[in-house]
Amino acid sequence: MIQAKTAPWTLLVSLCFCSEVEQVSPPWGFVFDDWAGEPVDVIVYIPGGAHKITDILMVIPGASRDTQRFHASWLSLAKEDTFVVVTIGASTKHFPDEYSYNAGNVLDRGGDLVVADKWLFNAIEKIFNKVKEKHGLQTKKFHLFGHSAGGGFVHRYMLFMTEAPVVKAVAANPAFVTLPDKTVGYPFGLKNIPINNTMISRWLEKKMAIVLGADDTGPRSKPLSNGLQARRQGPNCLSRGKRLFGDAKKEAKKREVNFGWSLNIVPRVGHDNRLIAPHARKFLFN
Repeated sequence: MIQAKTAPWTLLVSLCFCSEVEQVSPPWGFVFDDWAGEPVDVIVYIPGGAHKITDILMVIPGASRDTQRFHASWLSLAKEDTFVVVTIGASTKHFPDEYSYNAGNVLDRGGDLVVADKWLFNAIEKIFNKVKEKHGLQTKKFHLFGHSAGGGFVHRYMLFMTEAPVVKAVAANPAFVTLPDKTVGYPFGLKNIPINNTMISRWLEKKMAIVLGADDTGPRSKPLSNGLQARRQGPNCLSRGKRLFGDAKKEAKKREVNFGWSLNIVPRVGHDNRLIAPHARKFLFN
């Protein structure tokens, strides 16, 4: 038997072996605060036909932090392919800028290293485990998707969290990128962060796709995304994503490691999460 309850904008479905989605504030999911960092809102969707080891997709929204919209863009795809969607809501109240969100809260705005327990990167696997606990799921690994600021978060997450249980990841239309360059300061390069050569090599070997809209050629507006360092990477998201992929491929060859990334440029699509999602789905679940 499947039980369902509706929210104003989507449908949350619980399986017979799962507990109900808790109707705490916010009413469409739960607040995750079981970690050293700031509270994070979480939305969960479990489609009909799911089972205990159904695939789980973790979704990281863009700079708008419009968690509901990003979550909704995956629901029809989740119904078709039967996977769980868990969308992360890191509010601007608690993660107010690009350092604390896109760059994972590794550095503060002054460039000082934040204690690792409070990195936003460290919340993702904990949220994954909490969702499994709440809903009786036993899936051992998760898939990861992020668009724009979320795409920036995802490719950095894969660098810092090399031991995380990620099957595949998609970094879509990242606003600005972290290049494999130790002479450039983070979040544009690898200088002044606790990353070693082993982690860089593992990062380059990961199953990760850089998915870009061919028409994503407009300027960005946020301070880091529109700053000098970002513009040095290219004038727009398309050029910056291509630069990231190209530099990473060269670095993998230099290190003589198996390059696990792929590049997908989607025709007639701009900076649009909804239109990018079906193309990301093909990589993530095929």
